[in-house]
Amino acid sequence: MANQIASVVKMKCPKCGEGDLFKNKNPYQFKGFFEMPDRCTNCNQDFMIEPGFYYGSMYVSYGITIGLTVAVFVAMTILNVFSIARFIIADVVTLVLSLPYVFKMSRALWLSLNVKSSSNVYP
Repeated sequence: MANQIASVVKMKCPKCGEGDLFKNKNPYQFKGFFEMPDRCTNCNQDFMIEPGFYYGSMYVSYGITIGLTVAVFVAMTILNVFSIARFIIADVVTLVLSLPYVFKMSRALWLSLNVKSSSNVYP
């Protein structure tokens, strides 16, 4: 379980934890932003499992953005600076700045949920 969490955070192959999921490792560099290798360079795990496979990551992305929105709301409420206008501005800024990272993170998490880690396979 810890290996899978580490592979998602580091955006590595969920099976071996070594190969990179994205050709461009920096989520804020937009050249080659969407490019993923077809297979893991270490264990040869297929990253393009089927056509439309990553549509499921949209649901993961939705959950992450809802969590960020709730976090902004709670932070503003605790700091006693909440107003609708400030909340909308703070939320939009937070979501726009985190968008590239959330996009890649949701793909990594979706793949991790659908591929068994080699550390979880018992002999």
